[in-house]
Amino acid sequence: MDHKPHRRSGPRVLAGVALALSLAGCSSLNPGTAEAADVASRFHADLASGDFQAACTLLAPGTVEKLEDGAAGSCARKLADLGLPGAGGVRSSQAYGSNAQVQLEADTVFLTLSGRHWKITAIGCTPRGEKPYDCEVEGN
Repeated sequence: MDHKPHRRSGPRVLAGVALALSLAGCSSLNPGTAEAADVASRFHADLASGDFQAACTLLAPGTVEKLEDGAAGSCARKLADLGLPGAGGVRSSQAYGSNAQVQLEADTVFLTLSGRHWKITAIGCTPRGEKPYDCEVEGN
């Protein structure tokens, strides 16, 4: 990609909610954290094995659309072109309502519930202190 996508406030809001929940001691009360972590791990395992089509199935529709940037059906090719580095193991996972954040050793992944399944809304995200996360791909 020639440019970074416009950053939306989604990850900033999610990070704020995650911080509030962790300060309130609610992390153990958040169902879905293990499932969200599993999706983020499977996504990066698919990337590592070169199964970009399988990785695309774990993305939310808006994320696929943003990634394809008008070239429908090119999700797998675009993921391969991104060259995201390996993410390592899961450090933490938090789910709150229909959103989740999974922090891996080298990536932060944001997810949303789509029906009964977690779908990835932002990948390749790195924190920037008080500013919103900087994400390689971010959908709506």
